[in-house]
Amino acid sequence: MQKKILVQKNYEKLTRYVYENLSWGPLFREKDGFRIANTDNDSSEYIKISLKKMNIRLSQLKNMNVFNIGTGRESRFFASKNANVTHVDISKENVQSLNKWAKKNGKNIKSISGNIEKINLGENKFDIIFLAGIYQHLLNPAYCLSKFIKALKINGKMYMGFYRSGEFKYFIVDAIRYILGSRDDLKKLKKTSKKVQIYNSIIHSFGDKNNYQNSRVLDDFFVPRKHNFHPKDIIHDIKILGGSILHFDNDFRKYNHETKKYFSISGDRIYITKKISKNIGLIDVKNYLKTINGKDQIFDVKYKEKIINENIKLIKKIKKKFVKNQDLKVLISLSMYQFTRPFSQKESQIYQETLRNGRHKTLNKFLKSCINLT
Repeated sequence: MQKKILVQKNYEKLTRYVYENLSWGPLFREKDGFRIANTDNDSSEYIKISLKKMNIRLSQLKNMNVFNIGTGRESRFFASKNANVTHVDISKENVQSLNKWAKKNGKNIKSISGNIEKINLGENKFDIIFLAGIYQHLLNPAYCLSKFIKALKINGKMYMGFYRSGEFKYFIVDAIRYILGSRDDLKKLKKTSKKVQIYNSIIHSFGDKNNYQNSRVLDDFFVPRKHNFHPKDIIHDIKILGGSILHFDNDFRKYNHETKKYFSISGDRIYITKKISKNIGLIDVKNYLKTINGKDQIFDVKYKEKIINENIKLIKKIKKKFVKNQDLKVLISLSMYQFTRPFSQKESQIYQETLRNGRHKTLNKFLKSCINLT
C-alpha cells in the first residue's frame, strides 16, 4: 500500500521528468522523425494508417476538431492539414515548443500543460481523438477513458493504441522494470537512468544519447506507470462508458510468446465511436471498470508452459542476487532488451538467436549464464 501511495504522490513529477528530459520529448519536440523500419519514428505513417481504418480522408481533416496527447508531433500533423487541434502534454517544454510552432506557422493549436486527469475536456466536442501510446501510462486509465468518450462527438472517432497483455516484448520489459526498480523516487530514477543512457549509448549508438533507441529504452525502463491490457477489458470499459467499437481485429488470445514476428500477438489497437447522446457518469460505473490498472506480465498472467515459469524464477533470482550491484543489473537489462526490441533486428545476435532456437529457450540460456558467470 505504501508503494502505491508513493507512486500516486510523485506520478506527475516523475512522468514529466521522463518525457521532458529522457524520452521522446527531446527527440520529437521540434520535429517528427524520418522513417525507420519496425519503429514508430515517423508519426505520419501510423496516423495515415489509422485514418484509413476510421474512413477519414486527409482532405476531410480541414476544420475538424481534434484532441491529442503526446510530444506534439501528431498535433503538428493534424494542424498541417488545417484541423483545429487541442493538445495536452505533461511536459511544459513540449507544450511551449508546440505553441511556438503553431504561432510561427499560423496553425490553430491550443496546447495545455498538465495531467489529463485534472483537465476538463468538455462533452461532445471532438470529431477525432487520437491517442497513440498514451493509455498505458496514465495513472488511472479507465477514469480518463470516461473523459475521452464524453468529449467525443456523436459519430466522432477515436483511435487508441495500447500495450497489449500477452506480448513477449512486454514480458521482457516488465522483467527489466522488476530487476531495475528505481521508478518511484526521482533521485534514484535520475541516477539509474543516467547509467542506462550512457551504457546504452556506448554499446548501441556510438555515444549518441538523443536517438530513437535511447528514447525507447528510457521510456520502457523508467516511465512510472506502464499498464498492459487485455483487449476484452478495454472493450468492456468502452461499452460500459457509452462508446462503441468501430474496428478491432478480434484477437482475444491471452498470450503468445513463441513467434518469429516482431508483434507476438495482435489486438493492441482499438477504434472507437459514440452512438448515444447521453454521456455516462463515471461515478455511476466506477466500481465496474476493468482498466483502472493493467496486468504485469511477470506476476499477473498465469502461464502454462514450464519454461516460462522457470524463467520467472530466474528473473527473481537475478534481482535478489544483484540487489547491490546496479551496474551489473543495468548491463543485464540492456542485454535482455535485445531479445525483443533491438534497434536493428537483423543485426542483433541475441534477437536472431531467439528466432533460431525459440524465445524462452534462448532467454532461459541467457538468464542462467548471468547467474553462473557472476
